[in-house]
Amino acid sequence: MKLTIREKNKRNSIVILDEIEWGVLPVRTLCHLFPFGDELEIEPDEAELLKKELEKNAWSMLVGYLAKAEHSALQSRRYLKRHAFHNSIIERCVELCIQRKYIDDRRFAEIYVRNYLQKGKSRRYVVQKLYEFGIGSEISEELVTKLEDRELSASLLKEQIVRLLRRHKNEEPYKRKEKTFSSLYRKGFTMDDIAPIWNELVRGDD
Repeated sequence: MKLTIREKNKRNSIVILDEIEWGVLPVRTLCHLFPFGDELEIEPDEAELLKKELEKNAWSMLVGYLAKAEHSALQSRRYLKRHAFHNSIIERCVELCIQRKYIDDRRFAEIYVRNYLQKGKSRRYVVQKLYEFGIGSEISEELVTKLEDRELSASLLKEQIVRLLRRHKNEEPYKRKEKTFSSLYRKGFTMDDIAPIWNELVRGDD
C-alpha cells in the first residue's frame, strides 16, 4: 500500500493511502512511525495501525471541538471533513459522540431556538438557520412553537418597526410602509406578524 504524507501546516500533515485522504496526524507522530520519507510503500498491518492513530486523533479533535461549544452532528461532520478525515472515521467518531450524548441535535436546537427568539428573530429565520446546521424543520418548528413567548416576540418586533420608522421618517407614508415591510419580509416575518403592530403604531398609512 502506498503511503503519501502531505504537509497541512507546521504541526500537522495529511495522510494519504493509495491516493485516498484519511485525515491528519501531528508531524511528530508521523516522524516517529515513518521516519524514512514522505512517500513509501507500507504493509497492510502498518496501514491498519496508521488508521487507528488517525481515528484516535479525529476523536481527540472532535471532543475538543465539542468541549468549546454545543455543535450539531452535521457541524461535527463538517469539522472533521475540513481536516481531511475519511468518511468511515468521521462516522464512527460522530456516532460514538451521539451515543455518549456529547452530540444531541435536539439539545443543540433548543439552545439555538431560545437564543434566536430572544434576539427577536422570526420563526422562518430560526427554522432556516437550524436547517443549515442539519436540524430538520419538524424539530425546529416544534421547538419554536414550544419555546416562543408571543408577548416577547411581539415586543421585539415592535422595537424593530419603531427603528425602521425612525430611519424612514422623511419618506412619503406609502414609501415608508413599503420599505419597512420589505425589510421585515427579508428577515422572515409575515404579514400576519407585522400588520397588527404596524396598525397599532401608525394611523392613516396605506
